[in-house]
This record gives sequence, structure tokens and C-alpha cells, in this order.
Amino acid sequence: MWNKPWSMKEGFAIGIGLMVTGLMLQFSMKAVEWSLLAWPVNIIVLAFFIVAALMMFAMRSHVYALRFLITYQCAVPALILVSAMTIVMGLTRQVADGQPPADMLGITRMLSFWPFVLLYVYVAVILSQVTLMQLMYFQWRRLPSLISHVGLLITLLTATLGSADMQRLRMMVNKETPEWRVIDPATNKMKELNIAILLKEFTIDEYPPKLMFYDEVQGALLPEGNPATLLIDDDFQGGELQGWQIEVDEVLDEAQPVTNADSTSYVEWHQSGAVTALHVKATLPDGSRSASGWITTGSYKFPYQLLPVTQHQSIVMAEREPQRYLSKVEIMTESGKHEEADILVNQPYSIGGWKIYQLNYDTSRGKWSEISVLELVRDPWLPSVYIGIYLMIAGAVLLLFTAKKGFGSSDNNGQSSIVNSQ
Repeated sequence: MWNKPWSMKEGFAIGIGLMVTGLMLQFSMKAVEWSLLAWPVNIIVLAFFIVAALMMFAMRSHVYALRFLITYQCAVPALILVSAMTIVMGLTRQVADGQPPADMLGITRMLSFWPFVLLYVYVAVILSQVTLMQLMYFQWRRLPSLISHVGLLITLLTATLGSADMQRLRMMVNKETPEWRVIDPATNKMKELNIAILLKEFTIDEYPPKLMFYDEVQGALLPEGNPATLLIDDDFQGGELQGWQIEVDEVLDEAQPVTNADSTSYVEWHQSGAVTALHVKATLPDGSRSASGWITTGSYKFPYQLLPVTQHQSIVMAEREPQRYLSKVEIMTESGKHEEADILVNQPYSIGGWKIYQLNYDTSRGKWSEISVLELVRDPWLPSVYIGIYLMIAGAVLLLFTAKKGFGSSDNNGQSSIVNSQ
């Protein structure tokens, strides 16, 4: 080994050497803390990387190791090692940002794992040298490759360095007063923003109610481990549940109980705390036993009600599952701008560089929640990442129309160069 010209053996040796160095750093310095690269440190690091890449490229004729960086004998082993570690990351359950690794090595926090980071930087250096070589010896037929390399380099650098500037904050808004304070989940500290949000209305669309059987002796829904359900939707005409014939003769989406001397019934009531109420009749097929009565989900205001059918078994209604929840809000900025917006899950609203997502609500009150939990996300480097991705897509499309054989050529040392370095 290490006899010129270098081959893939040397390429793998360099990559494995970086991994060993990374392991030594991992045990001596712990995981990489990307938060230390927050603005303006990240822009300084980016400038240093660009200057270093230019200097390395200028010195390549004097240093053989730098010329080796633009060969496939260097690039292929680096990509194989990075791909292998990426596969390990995909097969390993990763912990959330800001949390310590769940294993001794640190692979459960792969993006902060020193061996992975060093290989990542190594690939970025190789890519920078190949890109500079393609720019210096520009050929129109290699334009798709150049565009793809530039896009990939922009994406790698900005996605990594910009991650420290991304903010993911939570705001709990209500109907009483505008809220401008947020909590940073990573540090659990409160911050103040230059925008305020007032909740105008919170609504939940729910899936139809479901009936289930509950056994008091077993303390479980039946069958235990895989409960059977009966969906009571608009097309329900009757059905079978655990051997009982079920009929529903009245459905009230929002109701309140009315108690008489010896019974409780339900009437429509469209106020906070209303429950879903079904009047159900259950009958055994042979007619030997039947039961009828009201079944409700219950709410923070009223208790649930079930229908006993045997000494130990009852029909109950499962909690209705939210199909969609929406916050109607008013957003105010320091500049005096007022905007009204509907915020849904996976349909954020953008304002002032922030994306506002629907995150949660007061689950104890359900659809009658008077607060809404929003997530505010700001990523100032995201446009740069998108530019890199669009360039890669453009390069791939152009490559479909201009792909030709004989891409590589030989350099003075007899190695196949990634680009034509004539």
C-alpha cells in the first residue's frame, strides 16, 4: 500500500482511519454539539471551508494526496463507508435532538456521531475538489454533472451548518389574550417573539362513534388483545357485536343528560362539555335476552354511561377519534400587521419567516378545548437547501438528455479521474 498511484485500498484506508479517529474523539469529547455552530459561527465555518477548498485545489499539483481526492479510487470508498453508516442509522432507533445517545458508542444519535461527521466532511471535501475541477476545465457535455455536484455540495453544507439556526418552538394560545411567549422544548426555557397570536376558534371533526364490549371481571375490552368494534356511521342499519344484534334508534352528536326520578335520558345540547349519546338496543339472536338504554362517551363535564347486558359485561362507546382539528387565529406582528389564518395539521401558515403548525390541544376537554398548542418553526437556511435540491433535480433531468459513454479519462499517474483534467 501507499505506492503511487494509490488505489481503492488507500481510499478505504483513509476512510477507516477517519472512522477510528472519530471513535477516539467520541470517547474523549462526547458527541458533536451542532448547537455550537449557531449564527454567526456557521457562516464563519462556511467561509473557512470555501477558502480551504480553494487552497487545496491550488496546491494539488504539489501534493499527491490532494490530486487523489478527485479520483474515483478515493470517492467510491468514501461513499461506500458513508452509505454503510447511513444504513446503520436507518436500522437503529435514533433519539431526539438534544437527548443523549441510548447506546455506549453513540450510533443512536448518528448525526452527532464523530465517525459519521468526519466521513461526512471528507465527502464534502472530495465533492468540492471535483466541482472546482469541473469548473476549471468546463465542458458543455459535462454541464449536467457539474450542476448536480454544485447542488449536492450546496445541500450538504447548508443543511448541516444551518441546522443550528433552526428554531422549533411551542406556543399555547387561548381566546382571552394574545400570546407572544413560547417554550423551547430543547431547553424548556421561555422566549418572547415579535409576533403574537390570539385564538379565535378551535374545532375538531371527529370520526363516527364506535361501540365495544367491556368485561368487568377481566378488566378488558373483548376480545382481549384485539377488541371488536362496531362503527355507527350515517349508513348504519344494525349490526352484530360479540354475538349480540345491535340496533341504534337515536344518535345525538352533542347532548346533555336529563335526570328524572328513576332514569336518565339525553337531549340535544350544543354547549361546551356536550357528549355524544346513542340510544342502543342489544338482543341475543334467540331472543332470550335483550337490553336497551343510553351509551355516551362522557366529557369533562358529564360522566360516561354504559349499557349492561349481562352481570359482568357492558356495551361501551370508545372515545371518538379526531379526524381533523383546526385553529382559527389572529396573528399580529410588531409592524402592525394583522392576519387571520386557519391552521391545520400538516397545513402550516407562513408569516415573517415562521411556519406555524397545529400541534396539540387540551385533550381533557377534547373538541371543547379553549387552548391550542401551536409549533412555530424557523429555518433561515432552508431556501439554500431548496436551491441545492432543485439544482440536483435539474442536473438529473439534463443528464437524461445528454448522457454519453466514456465519462472518465486517465491522468498522468494512470488513474481514472472523475473529471477530465486535461
